[in-house]
Amino acid sequence: GNLFLLIPLFNLIYPFPQINGKPIIQISPFNDSLSRFSICRIPEFKSFEELELPKHSKVKRQSSTPNASDLEQQPEISIDDWNQKSSYEILQKMNDCNCLASQALLASILLKREGPDFYMKDGTLMDELERIYRRAGSRKLWSVVRLAASLLGKLVDSLAPSITNVLVQGKQVTLGTFGHDEEVISNPLSPGVIKGIIYSKCSPHGERDAVLQQELVIHIGWIISNSPELFSGMLKIRIGWIIHAMKHELKIRAGDMSAQDLYQLSPSEVKQLLLDVLQPQQQGRSWLNRRQIDGSLNRTPLGFYDRVWQILERTPNGIMVAGTHLPQQPTLSDMTMYEMNFSLLVEDMLKNIVQPEYRQIIVELLMVLSIVLERNPELEFQDKVDLDKLVKEAFNDFQKDWSKLEGMEKQDEMTSFYNTPPLGKRGTSSYLTKAVMISLLEGDVKPSNDDPCSVS
Repeated sequence: GNLFLLIPLFNLIYPFPQINGKPIIQISPFNDSLSRFSICRIPEFKSFEELELPKHSKVKRQSSTPNASDLEQQPEISIDDWNQKSSYEILQKMNDCNCLASQALLASILLKREGPDFYMKDGTLMDELERIYRRAGSRKLWSVVRLAASLLGKLVDSLAPSITNVLVQGKQVTLGTFGHDEEVISNPLSPGVIKGIIYSKCSPHGERDAVLQQELVIHIGWIISNSPELFSGMLKIRIGWIIHAMKHELKIRAGDMSAQDLYQLSPSEVKQLLLDVLQPQQQGRSWLNRRQIDGSLNRTPLGFYDRVWQILERTPNGIMVAGTHLPQQPTLSDMTMYEMNFSLLVEDMLKNIVQPEYRQIIVELLMVLSIVLERNPELEFQDKVDLDKLVKEAFNDFQKDWSKLEGMEKQDEMTSFYNTPPLGKRGTSSYLTKAVMISLLEGDVKPSNDDPCSVS
């Protein structure tokens, strides 16, 4: 099988049983955990396996933490400079250069220019990439391993069952790079189809993403079986957005220092970072960071989709956000409040929002909207509800108060708003509520049968 180097590394975390040398996963949709896996050894990859030691052993467990310096993982060349040079010059540089990161980068230029069968000194370009890939693995240069694996088109054999494991939990998976087109997976697919999606959606925006997304699918498939509560409030598992959340977490940890490069982390470090990001946000973290992480994970509060339905019942012309319109009809007549299709329709409405923290503010606004309408049954929106307009009005009001209190000029940048707690006298919810009430009162008030002031 076309099995790439990271498979033995996944074995370190949850060893796969094998048939004819290929790892398999035994997943039961009726069981909340993966079956116990036996430890397997692949001789050619021995250097990548952690020692499975008895609990009483005093020997420290060997981890797959990189033993290479950050400098070793960085190429010594600029891809923009070398894109301008001839293939002959690139070949000469590859022969003269000892830096594996640079060799992999140069190979990527040749691959796009000359194709996989381009003949070199010791075989084809793909043969050379395979050698780079294995050398990088032996030196634990994870960024180079991921780049070379992607250029070689490697695929983890167990991706399909891992995706199925997510689907049986009632969720969808999207593959694709953050900020670019994504592919939604709502039904089990064959490995070949999954490979086509990953490489077509990820590689154009960064080759290493095609491999990192495979790692995360494997990790997520395992985690969601053992700890499904970590994915509560997440209807769509958007892999590219989760990577964005992980990168942001590294920036938070670095503070004023340079953040670690996610692609340089070992597979076990990637898994641990993923687990950390999925955990409920710790106290003491800024509201900006909370919103950035929760927005990247696409988390929603309990009962969120039901509340959007209730809003839609009171908005004859529907809801609008980021250029996407959710109409009242035929939505309410074709669907029910609790069905999955309606929840997915709401997610489709939100999918064009590009900033995670802004998405989270929109989620908060929808919760505020539902509460205001619930407490004021006599009110109803006359025109469609433009969520972007409501946020803009709330932010302008916030800026006016901020300017008075701090003596500062108003700014278009919304960071201070994102960093404000929802609750409190000057919390974001108070400004959002005010914007909603003004918008509602601009329309006609619908008489209520329970209104004591109405004259029959």
